[in-house]
Amino acid sequence: MHLSDKAVDPPGEAKPDLDIFLDYAARMGFRDKDGGPLVHWHDPESAFEAWKRCSAGRPCDYTGLTYGKLRGPSGIQWPCNEHAAQGTERLYTDGISWAHPDVCENYGKDLVTGASDSVVEYRSLNPDGKAMIKAAAYLPLHEMPDEEHPFQLTTGRTLYHFHTRTKTGRAPQLNAAAPDVWVEVSAADAAERDLNEGDLVEVSTPRGALRGRLRVTDIRPGLLFVPFHYGYWDTPAGHGPDGNTPGRAANETTITDWDPASKQPLFKTAAAALTLVERGDGRAAPAPTTTASAPSRTGKAGVPPTEGGPTARVTQSGEAPWHGREEGLR
Repeated sequence: MHLSDKAVDPPGEAKPDLDIFLDYAARMGFRDKDGGPLVHWHDPESAFEAWKRCSAGRPCDYTGLTYGKLRGPSGIQWPCNEHAAQGTERLYTDGISWAHPDVCENYGKDLVTGASDSVVEYRSLNPDGKAMIKAAAYLPLHEMPDEEHPFQLTTGRTLYHFHTRTKTGRAPQLNAAAPDVWVEVSAADAAERDLNEGDLVEVSTPRGALRGRLRVTDIRPGLLFVPFHYGYWDTPAGHGPDGNTPGRAANETTITDWDPASKQPLFKTAAAALTLVERGDGRAAPAPTTTASAPSRTGKAGVPPTEGGPTARVTQSGEAPWHGREEGLR
């Protein structure tokens, strides 16, 4: 656990999230079972004290923590309680206890169907409460490439953005490194289809389509990659949705399905087609060159490198201490 103190005061009439929460609770008149105020804390530290009581007896027991301890030279590892006043460097050195059939809160799931295991099944498999490793047989993809959709499409991230870019898209340096969607294809697949770096292509699946500039990489043949950070909310001119022109929201093309045990969505298994929309006229894809989207060894010519440059340097002017204000940051 770590403690991060407030760096700057909210601007104007803005309030910290905690103050808004407390004001809402007071106005709603929330009460506990005895009729007293449900929310009895009033600042971050008293809220932390309330959370400590919730953690008592759990694997992440915080009851021995204080703000004073957390302001030490490093974080403190849980559990931190009366038995481990300075935290716990290593967990489970004496084995685990919470996996015992008489103690655990659930008994796991079938990895194929997602159905919950019963206590009888669990006890027969793990009577002593040891750690278990479950294995599941390989299952074929729900949607396989075919003649009409010969590629396997996978969506994912780039180093420079997080989810829908509501924050990273506003950081000029990050936005400059990866400003728009792109489509990655292998050098072999690009050559076979007479496609080049920067060509505008369309990726289509049985559910929808998107358009982006092509990045020719050393990705595995037969695979397409598209980052999912670029949705409709920040669609630039020349892209959809207008009812006709495909946009650039990668997850619009993926399967509405999920793993039965973990409930994680299956964003990695769509079958897709790739078609040329227009030639790139020598322009490069808006993909970074410093990560897995680096151009292929045979296609680096003409692709400008992703560099921080002078705008990546942060400087401080004046004698005032640092309060989160940057000078010269782009």
